[in-house]
Amino acid sequence: MLRIIFTLLFLALPGLTKAHEPPRDTLWMTTTLRAAPGELKALISDLKALEKQGFYSHGDRIAPLIMRHSQGDQWDLMLLEPIGSYAEFFAPERLKSEGRNTFESAETLGNMEGRITYKDELFAYGPSPEFVAAYTKGAGFFHIEMFDALPGMNNKLLEQREMENAYLVATKRRGNLIFDGDMGTNVDSFTIGAYKDLAAFAARPDLAEGASLKAAKDAGFEDDNSIGFYLRTLISAHHDTLANRVK
Repeated sequence: MLRIIFTLLFLALPGLTKAHEPPRDTLWMTTTLRAAPGELKALISDLKALEKQGFYSHGDRIAPLIMRHSQGDQWDLMLLEPIGSYAEFFAPERLKSEGRNTFESAETLGNMEGRITYKDELFAYGPSPEFVAAYTKGAGFFHIEMFDALPGMNNKLLEQREMENAYLVATKRRGNLIFDGDMGTNVDSFTIGAYKDLAAFAARPDLAEGASLKAAKDAGFEDDNSIGFYLRTLISAHHDTLANRVK
């Protein structure tokens, strides 16, 4: 019930001056892949085949949300998979099940290995699978931002992302999903915004004069022009990507 309430507040009540963030208590595995030249279509087919073969479901896993790069960063595909916790994901019994699945899907996995020139994995804490599923339902377009925090600034960076969510909600837009990096790449945190399509992403609300400034100040910013400048004081690198859902 609490998760339902959080979801409604986060997605549907733009008049709030404080974003109600869901708990980031689920471990996610985020995999970015770059296909070999000419192999992207086949790689996507292999990923779809794995799900049909039961590679995920038979291994006590949830099939990942797959996003295909449109413009921005250098990867072609991002796979976002909830794995619960390290203890669950690396449990001996689950690994045995996955081992059997790996054998059964050996041909598909072997084909994939020959189609990938670059692979990165990041373990990060984020909202529950139910929250993410509700947030991304019906979405075909994504805005993904990945951040490398300056030393000692990761908590401040997460706070800034929450402040920006509050600003977005107060200005009649959707907040972003926030993930806190734990192990893997040098990405300290990343956010995902989900939209029906490119037009929905590009749309800007009709606001009364002064509403944007008030929303920014209520969220904790100096003003609505300083949001991006403040972010830049917290990060050493920022990777911005637009992507489409792979169905």
